[in-house]
Amino acid sequence: MAFLPRFSRSNFCRPHFLRFLQSSTLNFHTRAPSHHEYVNHQKGRSLLPWLSSLPIAVAVALSAGAYALNLEKTHSLCEPDRGHSLGGKGSTELVVQGYHKDVPLELINELRTICNGNISLDYDERFLHGTPQNSFHKAVNFPDVIVYPSSEVEVSKIVRACNKHKVPIVPYGGATSIEGHTLSPHGGVCIDMSTMKRVKSLHVEDMDVVVEPGIGWMELNEYLKPYGLFFPLDPGPGATIGGMCATRCSGSLAVRYGTMRDNVINLQVVLADGDIVRTASRARKSAAGYDLTRLMIGSEGTLGVITEVTLRLQKLPEHSVVAMCNFKTIKDAADVSIATMHSGIQVSRVELLDEVQIRAINIANEKNLPEVPTLLFEFIGTEAYTREQTLLVEKIVREHDGTNFVFVETPEAKTELWKIRKEALWACFAMAPDYEAMITDVCVPLSRLAECISKTKALLDASSLLWYIEKLLVKDSFIV
Repeated sequence: MAFLPRFSRSNFCRPHFLRFLQSSTLNFHTRAPSHHEYVNHQKGRSLLPWLSSLPIAVAVALSAGAYALNLEKTHSLCEPDRGHSLGGKGSTELVVQGYHKDVPLELINELRTICNGNISLDYDERFLHGTPQNSFHKAVNFPDVIVYPSSEVEVSKIVRACNKHKVPIVPYGGATSIEGHTLSPHGGVCIDMSTMKRVKSLHVEDMDVVVEPGIGWMELNEYLKPYGLFFPLDPGPGATIGGMCATRCSGSLAVRYGTMRDNVINLQVVLADGDIVRTASRARKSAAGYDLTRLMIGSEGTLGVITEVTLRLQKLPEHSVVAMCNFKTIKDAADVSIATMHSGIQVSRVELLDEVQIRAINIANEKNLPEVPTLLFEFIGTEAYTREQTLLVEKIVREHDGTNFVFVETPEAKTELWKIRKEALWACFAMAPDYEAMITDVCVPLSRLAECISKTKALLDASSLLWYIEKLLVKDSFIV
């Protein structure tokens, strides 16, 4: 994670991240802070509508070419006299260009009827829905109207109405994504799923649960706890199940339980023409037909709006141990995480925090942790099994010159250790209150992980950025 002075961002995205760091002409500009940004641009006429009544595969292919059409820009329903600017010469933001068409009053009245008045045209609310927090991605437009459906039928009617009027839609979940997923570059209708948060059915014997997309994973686990079950994915606090499906999220427990695609049994989805489809049955295995569930997971709202999710559940672990150790270099720490995986030890979490992150934690929490690269492990299972795995990992740590290996088993001590990781971003804000975060992640094969981290660190050291690295041993990735 890299930090710049607040309201200054570098104009780069993930594919160009390393090229950006290697540049010798880094030039950052600051501008006055504002919570209500607006860009004046020319009015135009039309927008490619949602593809209707086409097979999903064709829809994907055609949507890729949509932006080649010669469409003109126009503004959303925003007040031009606010005097705010976005992008352009002197700006350091990554601006997502878009094309806009005025939303017909007829459609707004139709949406108000469908949602029983649960819509919003408020400027501030629309701006908030079109401006992700802690993301350097910004769009020239934001939603013209926000709707709050309370049922799958309402979502279907909303999508059907937008398709009829050729107005784009953007589904909206917990808004915890940092990669621009909730942007509305073409304006249009934002479908906020926050009111659809019911647990529809729980099948304890089958170890699955059917939920609506607006429920958060933390709320769901509170509901499941009395039954001795839990949903194992744990991304950022506030993330909702629908958004987690749409972005194919993971989390720290994915090293043991897999990512979102491994934990969803089936989906119910409203397609672009308003039709409702179920992607599979509740059976754990089926060889019949296309795997539409995996197609929808990770589609980021481009193929349909998720309205129901059937999730695979796990038993709450009988016992767990959390361990922490230190290293002289970040490469040594990465090598230990790789060696642990190669040894066959079934860890449930492995997290790496570099020395900058530990310094931020010390400042934010008044701690006195060694400011060196640090690994956090979690082992789950029976008491005997977890202690055996802990001792095996301790041996691997010693072989790689690791020090200060400690482990805890009490709930309070474990919560305190994991709090270090969960509050990493906020600790950095406490260390540098006048700075703003720019976050991206890098995925490489496991065999290249240590090398990639080392080279990235060298490039970051040579830049003017205040930065830190944290790594989740999930999909062979690390976050900058």
